[in-house]
Amino acid sequence: MKEDLNQLIKEFKKIRERGWIKSLRKGTSGAGYTFETLINKHEDNLDIPDYGMIEIKTKQKFDNCNIKLFCITPDGDISSPIQYIKEKFGYPDEDLREYLIFNGEVKSKEFLPIGQNYLYKLEVDYINEKLRLIVIDYSYNLVSKDISWSFKLLKEKLEKKLQYLAVIKVRNRVIHGETHYKYEWIEFYHLKGFKDFIKLIEDGYISIKFSIGVFKGEYRHGQIHDHGTQFTINEKDLKKLYNSIIVSYKLRK
Repeated sequence: MKEDLNQLIKEFKKIRERGWIKSLRKGTSGAGYTFETLINKHEDNLDIPDYGMIEIKTKQKFDNCNIKLFCITPDGDISSPIQYIKEKFGYPDEDLREYLIFNGEVKSKEFLPIGQNYLYKLEVDYINEKLRLIVIDYSYNLVSKDISWSFKLLKEKLEKKLQYLAVIKVRNRVIHGETHYKYEWIEFYHLKGFKDFIKLIEDGYISIKFSIGVFKGEYRHGQIHDHGTQFTINEKDLKKLYNSIIVSYKLRK
């Protein structure tokens, strides 16, 4: 781990010294994709850290926003859970009204609406070691508690991918009509443990964001487009899940 940390610091310092760097991709993923390309990390969907034992997250320097921890599909008793959620709880797409989508955030502290018919909340089931999605209607009748994630699945994902975390602060600006990034600061963290992760879900600090859409172009038109079921935490709460790793020298000039 120490070798990965020191090597990533060296890579980061070289990139920072370059100043403003033109984005290699349009959209919100441009900063992360550009940085990973510069360190010769190829884009993938593997359940392993980005750089040795370290997972890399980039974020705007002055934007106190949510950090995506990982994406993971429910593993409960329902087969094809994403398809099930779309068909049972989805609502019409704004442009393609004949197709259903399901986009929204769910927490454990309160029922929140997604669409017009149901309210949703997370429930930590310690007895059965599951994280459940509880669905009720507006008359507070239980509709479903069948969508779930096992503790085993969540623990494996968390400990395999997110034991060590590097958060890179980046600024952006448009130069001659093109987005450019300046990578200014890097911070390192070490995971506290799975029990802390589950408690943060229970206390409402970690939420789940569903992003189930539909393909609108000619390619796969009308088919389900699952952008991933994201577990997220706000940056200001990151130290509830992680301990800071203090490097032996400062990066600032």
